Amino acid sequence: MIKILKYLILIRFRKILPKDDYVAIGLFLLFYVGVFYFLNKLFPQYPYLFLFSSVELIIYHRNREDLDLLKFGKNFKILLFIEYLIYSFPFILIYLLNKRWDILLIHISTLMLLIVIKKRDFKIISYPFKLFDPFWHICFRKDKLLIFIPLVIFLNILGNEYHNENLNISTLLIITIIVCLPSFKREKLIYLKVSPFDSKTYLRKQIQVGLLNTSMISFVLLVCLILFKQWNLLLFMPLVFIFSVVSVLFKYSFFSNPLLQQIFFIFFIGTAQFGLPFLMIPFLYYKSVKTINEVNNVKN
Repeated sequence: MIKILKYLILIRFRKILPKDDYVAIGLFLLFYVGVFYFLNKLFPQYPYLFLFSSVELIIYHRNREDLDLLKFGKNFKILLFIEYLIYSFPFILIYLLNKRWDILLIHISTLMLLIVIKKRDFKIISYPFKLFDPFWHICFRKDKLLIFIPLVIFLNILGNEYHNENLNISTLLIITIIVCLPSFKREKLIYLKVSPFDSKTYLRKQIQVGLLNTSMISFVLLVCLILFKQWNLLLFMPLVFIFSVVSVLFKYSFFSNPLLQQIFFIFFIGTAQFGLPFLMIPFLYYKSVKTINEVNNVKN
């Protein structure tokens, strides 16, 4: 069992830890200790926020493909439980040091339920998004973005309870990232070529669908801000829709170069506080139409 656990942990960290590189392993452990110290200092202020540490394990458990193989071994549930205890040991230690037995009990119970309850297929969820841009469905199913909606609600509750506006601001950032993610996916050229719409109509429909889908996602945040009377943040809600449109424009402006799309979009967000980047929007619209014409040879 110990040997199996060793290999499971090595496989888990194989992407960030080179094999037999003890310097890298030592630096990683040092970083781990530093993060633990920081989280332990932060824990007394936001204790229940740490329950979201279980979300990463839930996602990992849902996506792992070796469960059927492990079931052939004896006591595989005990093996999984010990493995998840090792992964979450820093958080468990924080709960013990701060004597938060209630949070520790919730965490342990979550791990036990995760292992005991039979894995079912929850992947097929009917999302209300318009299918003109299918990447909204793809992103929410593949990246499990639906998980962040309860997080947005929870952070707003915490922000209201502890009078911490930064938590409410973070939810605005989370929603903005979610609504921009579909624009970083690209349809195949054949779909552009067989489209019955000209370039301007195609782009406008992409923007319209993006705005409609954005309004569905932003509705949760809008309700939270109104309930908790965060009137100042309500003034920034239009930025979520503006960034959604801008991400679509950047997508088609740099359709053949995703790296440039990411660089310029990050630059746009980073300098948005100065207002000057918003002057680029008409140019981005013109360039997007031109790019679509060049890609699919559409004639008005």
